[in-house]
Formats: sequence, C-alpha cells, structure tokens
Amino acid sequence: MLNLDYECMKYGQKISKISDSNLENNLRKALGVLQEDGVYAMFLWLEKNASDVNEELVEFLNGKDENEIKIKKYLLNDDKMFRKNFSKFCEDLQTVAQDIDKLLFMKKLLERTLIYALYHAKVGE
Repeated sequence: MLNLDYECMKYGQKISKISDSNLENNLRKALGVLQEDGVYAMFLWLEKNASDVNEELVEFLNGKDENEIKIKKYLLNDDKMFRKNFSKFCEDLQTVAQDIDKLLFMKKLLERTLIYALYHAKVGE
C-alpha cells in the first residue's frame, strides 16, 4: 500500500536539516503563505526567500531516485517532471492548477511536509 504520509515525514526531516539560521521562521512563513494564498504563491515566496527549501520541495514532488515515490505521477503526465528552472516550474504548476483536485492534493502534501519540517526544526533534530 502506498504511504504518502511517510514521504511527507521523510522530506520534512530532510528539509529540517537545511543549515539556515532563519529556517524555522522561513518554514512558518511558507506554511502561512501556502494556507492563506495557495501553492503558487508559496513557491513564489520560497523562490525569493528560501530557495533551498524550494529545491527540496521540487525534489519531493519529482522523487530523487528510483526507490522514491514520485508524487509528480499523480499531478503531471508520466513523462513529465517538475522542472528546476523557475519559469518552467511555474508552467508545470499551471498544468496542475487546471485540475482542482490535483491542486488541492498537492497543497495537502506540501502542507503536511512543511508542518513536519517545522516540528523537526523546532526540536532540533
């Protein structure tokens, strides 16, 4: 059985290990933007303020290697990936946003991942 919550936990832990003195604050702000303004706004905010968190979330969506669950297969066509170039990434987000169910699914996964990262950052693990 597929356990996406496990993937959220795994990447939450990974994000919490980013060496940034403002990490906890950045995670809190990113989570607030995501909850209040949506997925696109959060990625715009991250691109300007916490690009390292942004990179980890893109990796989370794409899956880093063959052993990881690739969230992107639930959001994009199988032959597509979320691209690293930010303007191209925004185009990929537009593709996802055309289907409200996919967009809400993506938002929920990102929200859970950021929450786990924030808790890990708070406990210092």
